[in-house]
Amino acid sequence: MAKISARKYNARVAMRKYESNVFVRYAIALLSVALALAITLFVWRLVRPPVAPLFLAAIVITSWLAGRGPAVITTLLSGLAIDYFFISPQYQLSGNWDDISRILVFTIEGVTLSLLVVSRREVSDHLRESREELRALSSHLQTMIEDDRTRISREIHDELGQELTSLKFDISWLRDRAVEGKSAVDREKLTSMLKDTDVLISSVRRIATELRPPVLDALGLTAAIEWQAKDFEKRTGIQCKFKRMEEDIPIGMDASTTVFRVFQESLTNIARHAEASEVRIALERVNGRVSLKIEDNGKGISKATVVGQRSLGILGMQERVRLINGDFTIESANGHGTVVAVNIPLDRERTRSND
Repeated sequence: MAKISARKYNARVAMRKYESNVFVRYAIALLSVALALAITLFVWRLVRPPVAPLFLAAIVITSWLAGRGPAVITTLLSGLAIDYFFISPQYQLSGNWDDISRILVFTIEGVTLSLLVVSRREVSDHLRESREELRALSSHLQTMIEDDRTRISREIHDELGQELTSLKFDISWLRDRAVEGKSAVDREKLTSMLKDTDVLISSVRRIATELRPPVLDALGLTAAIEWQAKDFEKRTGIQCKFKRMEEDIPIGMDASTTVFRVFQESLTNIARHAEASEVRIALERVNGRVSLKIEDNGKGISKATVVGQRSLGILGMQERVRLINGDFTIESANGHGTVVAVNIPLDRERTRSND
């Protein structure tokens, strides 16, 4: 995620350098007027069309690409070109009131148009920057959440798990003493406590695993998805068919975490809403990208539900995948199941090292 943010930042810096280059900006103004003039002169010989549209288009293009100053120059040059080449008497600027008034009116129109275009461009730039800042914040929050999950999972597993295991041994020792003392009541009570401790240990392990599966860090994405699918099948009774890659997938930890979380969320939605009996999972490497497809045979969901404001789970998955420069799609038809697909780029450095 940090690499993506840095890449976007570098792109913005390059764009700003381009926009701040005065020579380039005013060259755009001259080229746009010259192009509009050349095309209009060529067409003028054939059909005598209105001459203003292409010059107005040149003003719009210059305003969008180069800003106010070059747009004003484009407006003035366009007015002079129209009056010189296309208004009778042609090929002369008499300087009389008619010429001046025509150029003045066209200039006012062009400047007004350029101000509107530049304002629209500025609003668009501010909106894009705000979206990028929100995505950067979202990326940072996701990273913090995953770090906290990993830390809490390890603390629960290591510290609380060890304490509960020690407590289990103590209860077992007391039960053995109760057996020697032939106290049936104490023995039954301690046996019950021992069973409750086993249940508590299992719950602690389950919670720690749900927070951050150790298999994802230890064995990678493929093994984690396979483990999650088997656990889901065991808990829900929904059959899972997993088509896996034989080789290791060369993607970074952020991407692996994102794909795994999308997979978890998809299985949760299937268990809650799909009424499915089978889930088909495919993890493949296609055209330099990693593709994960989750398909169920449930009742499906409507398009309105997919794009609705209340489908926060789907929106969350889309945003997480977008943060790693990936593609997320969900397709469904009522009565024909749902297909969730995630495609993300491979880690090029790891791909070269593996090759």
